[in-house]
Amino acid sequence: MNARLADRFLREPGQLLANAGFEGDPDRMESGPSGFVFYHFTREKHLRDILAEDSGLNAQLPIPCPEPPDELAGHYAVGGFLQPCPRWLDRSPYFQDLGRQMLRENVGGVPLRVCVPLDFAGLYVADFAHYLECKYHERNGRFPMGLGYDCRNGREVTQAYVNSWIPLGKYGGGHVAPIVEVTREGPGLVVPSRFIEIWDDRRRT
Repeated sequence: MNARLADRFLREPGQLLANAGFEGDPDRMESGPSGFVFYHFTREKHLRDILAEDSGLNAQLPIPCPEPPDELAGHYAVGGFLQPCPRWLDRSPYFQDLGRQMLRENVGGVPLRVCVPLDFAGLYVADFAHYLECKYHERNGRFPMGLGYDCRNGREVTQAYVNSWIPLGKYGGGHVAPIVEVTREGPGLVVPSRFIEIWDDRRRT
């Protein structure tokens, strides 16, 4: 029986798809003296609650895999992007614009710029391509990366996704569809509103 490429990502945390011959996304997280910057999308109806004093982004989703690593057991997360318009959302060499379709369907179209201090805890960069492999097959009937996941119940792909999480400070590229994940123990506020603003692309330099 031929070994599946998927087995590498199910067995070994921290593996990069780029190291298996796939084209990594060029985006890196912005950083400067004031902190790390990432971008979170939401719907307009949620803006007032997110930006209110003593509010912010809430981690409402548990870490989504059968066997989370010890340091993430019992943790919840909220996601974002390294850039406001990552290449992989619209022009992925593997998934075309599937990322953008899923963003519109499930998240919303209003971008928020988040700048957290350099010592902010719980920041990871994960590879959403593991999810996209199964979602693309669901919609188009083929696996563009040929990883070999059993997509019937989601257990393998969610485990591979969480295995791809790399602490922000150690991420140097190599994910095909990088996502920022901000975590905390238990559900609740994870990024205070004082670190968040509506992003206006007209101010981008």
